[in-house]
Amino acid sequence: MFCKDCGNPVEDSAKYCRACGSAIATSEVHTQMSGTPRKPDEGIIENFFKLHGRLNRKRFIKRSFALAGLAFPCFFLLFAVLDDTKPFEVLSMVTAFVFQIANYCIAARRLEDMGHGPGAARLILIVGIISLPIDDEHVLRILSYVQSGFWFYCAVKKGTAGKNQYGEDPLQQGAGS
Repeated sequence: MFCKDCGNPVEDSAKYCRACGSAIATSEVHTQMSGTPRKPDEGIIENFFKLHGRLNRKRFIKRSFALAGLAFPCFFLLFAVLDDTKPFEVLSMVTAFVFQIANYCIAARRLEDMGHGPGAARLILIVGIISLPIDDEHVLRILSYVQSGFWFYCAVKKGTAGKNQYGEDPLQQGAGS
């Protein structure tokens, strides 16, 4: 069982969390972590814009490639229709921002599967948003290396086996695809 405030493991008979001192409502914490079986994500919002819930490596990689596969045609279409005009600049930045948010959401869920909070994903989101208006090629190259390294880490690092403070293991719930 886990503390609902700090996420640290607590003994089943504990009345207070040793890490943060919060009172443990046993039935509330137990229900939160072992309630109904997990249903697969359905639709664009649940697949790409849901912030919480563990996401295994396979699903993370599939969703990352789906976002990349959608981004290229979107930008190509914007460029084909608007050419290199001011509306193209504005719409391409808005589109890039939407894709950054979707990447942030799947990265935050992947980090939860590895037992980390979404803090590193927030940092990558900030790096991505900051890079949108930057024209310096050297800075953009460094930022893209940072983002690529983070993506590779999320794609390769194995998630926490079994239940962690963020929920049930997605592989044990039949959510492997």
